[in-house]
Amino acid sequence: MDKSKLVNSYFEAFRAKDMESLKLILGPGFGVRTFLGSLVFSFEAVGLLFEKYNLIDTNIINFDELNDIVYINAIVEYSIDSKVNSECIIVKFVFKDNLIIRAYETIKKVRHTRIKCNVTYDGSTFSGFQRQPDLMTVQGEIEKGLWHLTKEEITIHSSGRTDKGVHAINQVFHFDTVSKIKPIDFARVLRSYLPDSIYLISSEEVHPTFHSRYDAYSKEYVYKINIGEYDPIRRNYEWNVSGLDLGVLKKEVLSIIGTHNFTSFTKTKEDKIMIRTIFDVKVKEKGSHIYISIIGSGFLRYMVRYIVGTAVEIAKGEVNDSLLNFISYKNSSEVKWKAPSSGLYLKEVKYYE
Repeated sequence: MDKSKLVNSYFEAFRAKDMESLKLILGPGFGVRTFLGSLVFSFEAVGLLFEKYNLIDTNIINFDELNDIVYINAIVEYSIDSKVNSECIIVKFVFKDNLIIRAYETIKKVRHTRIKCNVTYDGSTFSGFQRQPDLMTVQGEIEKGLWHLTKEEITIHSSGRTDKGVHAINQVFHFDTVSKIKPIDFARVLRSYLPDSIYLISSEEVHPTFHSRYDAYSKEYVYKINIGEYDPIRRNYEWNVSGLDLGVLKKEVLSIIGTHNFTSFTKTKEDKIMIRTIFDVKVKEKGSHIYISIIGSGFLRYMVRYIVGTAVEIAKGEVNDSLLNFISYKNSSEVKWKAPSSGLYLKEVKYYE
């Protein structure tokens, strides 16, 4: 496959607003992010993008290929409302089966360095990850620490927003900085500015187009259930459940492997696309604890908690239905059983490399 030819065809299709050509270039589940900040995952959204701006010309300056990833630097000329502009941009293309599945553009910032960090935290002490006024959040504490360290107004971008009480074994976030601190030293230096419930595992410099959320191809969540005696000391770190039929529980959660519309398992309208792919599910019993591991392409808000909560009710004999049936209903009002946040852990995020 000639990747350079495919990249040139991609820009030509955008310049000509040729949807049919794009359909031959972009693969299933594609994602496109323009340097103007637009993010699209469907051809319908691409059509709206065509109406937003006109791409006049693209001059590719350099082309670096690494396995299934291509990085380019280019100067683009474009117009919005008849006003012609130009930008120097960096684009990351990800290929699969001879098609483009990711095309992420960013304006080149000469002085900025993009830093990727891995972090673990105890969610029981926070009102979720996302920054909120007058509330203690993971994002708020990290950004506060970055301000004290660099004196820059820095916004961090995570792989996803965990809810109040949800923990992370290995969350990922990135940020841009002009600081002279070595990228690999950021984690060590920043730790002293953070509360004990947050620990930075590592930090490194990444390509300017890297995005913690949009470059991820899989996430793994683990849910911890205690089927033994209630332990008040661990109440913020597990869900105590009795009367479970473990065989039924395994059967139910394993049944969701595959690609489905998970509308029934979220209560939010933030996500317009409700289709997600579950790559693998594992259920392990260790002593008095059950660990449910779910690996997927991505997750809707509350999705894992509704899946686990509903599966538990079925396994207890309280609900006479199945997870697959609830998926087929595509109706969030049908699902009422949400597992508590205390037992949920974001375990791992994997990226295209």
